[in-house]
Amino acid sequence: MYIINIDKSMTIKEKNEQRETPYLDAYSKYLKEQTTVFDVPGHHQGKIRTDFDHIFGHIVYKNDVNCPRGMDNLLHPTGAIKEAQEIFAKACHADFCKFLVNGSTSGNLIMIMSAVKANEKIIMPRNVHKSAINALILSGAKPVFIMPEVDKATEIVNQPTYKEWKKAIDENPDAKAIFIINPTYFGATCDLKKVVRYAHLHNISVLVDEAHGTHFYFSNKLPITAMDAGADMATLSIHKTGGSLTQSSVLLLKGERISMYEVNKSFNLITTTSPSSILLASLDAARKFLVFKGSRYIYNAIKLARQAKERINKIPGFIAHSKDYFVSNCDAYSYDETKLCVEIDKLSISGFELYKLLKDKYKVQIELAETYVFLLLFTIGSEQKDVDRIVETLKEISDMYYDPSITYLENKHFIDGFPTMKIRPRVAFHAPLKVSSLDDALNKISKEMIMIYPPGIPIIVPGEVFTKQVIDEIKHYSNIKATILSDWNNINEVSVVDEENRDYFKGENAQD
Repeated sequence: MYIINIDKSMTIKEKNEQRETPYLDAYSKYLKEQTTVFDVPGHHQGKIRTDFDHIFGHIVYKNDVNCPRGMDNLLHPTGAIKEAQEIFAKACHADFCKFLVNGSTSGNLIMIMSAVKANEKIIMPRNVHKSAINALILSGAKPVFIMPEVDKATEIVNQPTYKEWKKAIDENPDAKAIFIINPTYFGATCDLKKVVRYAHLHNISVLVDEAHGTHFYFSNKLPITAMDAGADMATLSIHKTGGSLTQSSVLLLKGERISMYEVNKSFNLITTTSPSSILLASLDAARKFLVFKGSRYIYNAIKLARQAKERINKIPGFIAHSKDYFVSNCDAYSYDETKLCVEIDKLSISGFELYKLLKDKYKVQIELAETYVFLLLFTIGSEQKDVDRIVETLKEISDMYYDPSITYLENKHFIDGFPTMKIRPRVAFHAPLKVSSLDDALNKISKEMIMIYPPGIPIIVPGEVFTKQVIDEIKHYSNIKATILSDWNNINEVSVVDEENRDYFKGENAQD
């Protein structure tokens, strides 16, 4: 029995509609029919046996179907998918919803490609996810990067202030869109409603990367959502904090500022013609769960995070930060309390070493780690035993590695800024290639993104110039064995633009 515990303003008709699961029902009906198949996928609902069965049994194969008759088509929905998307949109106070099966990566690509074209400006914080940079390459848009706030204690890159957003909009009145990360990977949010209002006053569309904010839509104890703030588009990773399966996300739209034709065009370009029915069904089911049970489960996650913070702060070597810290110290407007950022203090191991130790020795998997901080996520799936486990584990690690004589100040790797962009990412991406050693890359234009993953924020992107700080930063992360993503397996080699052919860059200046 589902218990209503969110949005008491819903009418009986609206509540009944939210109880429906059109796609899940069509999926279940098809599977029960035991149809003789001559279509893809080629295993024909499990007519073969592989070692995959050793993990899941045979049920995954039996339930893995493509787009058979009666289950609609994701690229041109007219039936069950269309109905499921419409119900999802209403649950999020949006006008339209599109299901995504390639994560919020595809949502970010679609949003940016829908809103801006080649040589048009889009304002965005420099700490965007790599997918936003890829969207610049595909669209040919010209980014106007603004510098987010950086916390010196934890080295976390947070939100730009409203003042920075206003300044960027005032200086670029010809911008077609702004792209906001809300919340950031670590949970910081901006004054979203105020930023949206100011952008719209200047006829600028607002796109929100809400990948880590799905749960905001189903709890009144968390920051405002993109749709309630009046944003034009948002992408949500339902799988991250909403209970659907990995890769399943949604794209939300509101208003008429962005052409639905442009959205459909970009969606059809990016989206697979063979979407997983399992992923689509999980979206339909997760939405119903969140509408009727989400509020209670999310509040439980918040309580567990608060408890964990209190207990971890009693362990030498660890300082747990939440809403009070980010609002007071990091210029965040608000904060997602289901996230717990834990600073490492006077430990003889780094965050990266701690990350590996937790998994390899204690079988505890945390979301991410950086040099002096790590992140714990509390979600609708979190339980009391999880809090007890991480607390007891950190106590044991403290006993082994805490040293009150340690000071980090001389070792802190401060981020003073990001490199200068010389040409658009799209131009750099297609420019002639030259392979360079990392040391010889100084003052050369990058053709590639190089980043630490997670969280996937690029140290340098195509079109930016290698500086000594960038080179030192890459070396720093390489020395401490962080996971570095680049186009080469050997980080000592990087892709730079061969600038001998000057005609290739005629008229290309990212600062124009």
